[in-house]
Amino acid sequence: MIPWWYTQLGEPEKQKLLEAFDQRRLTLSRSAQEVEQLFASLLEVPYAVLTNSGSSAILMALLSLGIEPGDEVIVPSLTWIATAQAPAILGAKVKLCDSTYEAPIIDVKKLESLVTHKTKAIIPVHLNGRECDLKAIRKIADPYGVKIIEDSCKALFSKSNEGYLGTLGDLGCFSLGMISLVSVGYGGLVVTRKKELYEKLKKIRDHGVQRDPEDYAHLGFNFKISDLLASLAIPQLQNNKNKIQRSIQLHERYSESIKHPDISILPIKTKAGQVPVYAEAYSERREEVIQYLQENGIQVSRYHHPMHRALYLNPEGSFPNAERFTKNSFILPSGPSQKMEDIDFVIKTLNHFDCGVTA
Repeated sequence: MIPWWYTQLGEPEKQKLLEAFDQRRLTLSRSAQEVEQLFASLLEVPYAVLTNSGSSAILMALLSLGIEPGDEVIVPSLTWIATAQAPAILGAKVKLCDSTYEAPIIDVKKLESLVTHKTKAIIPVHLNGRECDLKAIRKIADPYGVKIIEDSCKALFSKSNEGYLGTLGDLGCFSLGMISLVSVGYGGLVVTRKKELYEKLKKIRDHGVQRDPEDYAHLGFNFKISDLLASLAIPQLQNNKNKIQRSIQLHERYSESIKHPDISILPIKTKAGQVPVYAEAYSERREEVIQYLQENGIQVSRYHHPMHRALYLNPEGSFPNAERFTKNSFILPSGPSQKMEDIDFVIKTLNHFDCGVTA
């Protein structure tokens, strides 16, 4: 079976892990600090705070802005549930916005009507490396004093003409989970250009405690990451160009080679600096295609359900584009360690769909 996601950790990661183990660096320590410095340098941002997941990164970002019960936070309906869970946990009202018709990112044209005097933050999601229209979002947010938290958990190393996605709002959040270009199992990162937010984030990661002298400075929790896991990121960050190149190459191979009229690859502007984490296919015959691929030893992953299906969020409005993408989209075998011959087999199989023969 060709897996839908494949990334491989090798000898460099093993040696860094053993080094941390031998030096008994089990808690937050030197490896984590090195990862923060590497990320800050690579993303061209002054401040980076490593944490235990991308989900925690979003929650920490909201805490640093002082989001409270009754505040409103706007998120796209089409994203992983973590983006909505974080403000909901804090008691904020989650307001959902539909995606565009063309791409699974927030529809700015529908955003302005959702902003009220209670809105404290907007979380645009740069899904699979696609740039949300931050200039337009700023024009809506700035008159109300609304903060922007970029969910870049699936957009590491993607760029716009302004800079790296995740570094252009008030805060940016990244994931180092398995479905990431840099994978440590569980891990995340918050970046910012504002020193006061950086200082708060460091305390929030450690239960909100100010150390030496000890003081309970902010509401926080234990969002720290073990140095054992952090050590795995160092060789991958040092090898980031190869990972980026491989992911773009894989996506372009799918885009250029799939010729079946009922199957297409959702576009990503790789020439403009957008880096796809995975390759998303679209077909109004999705379930037939998935069954056919599985019969040929090919694993895929369906799109997640949209957020408005989480009834505990008390969703309001309609979300036809989010529903359309959720119903018809799926992820083909991807990941920086996928063999290109396997990708070519997937393409050949898809091009034979409806031909009455297997690849």
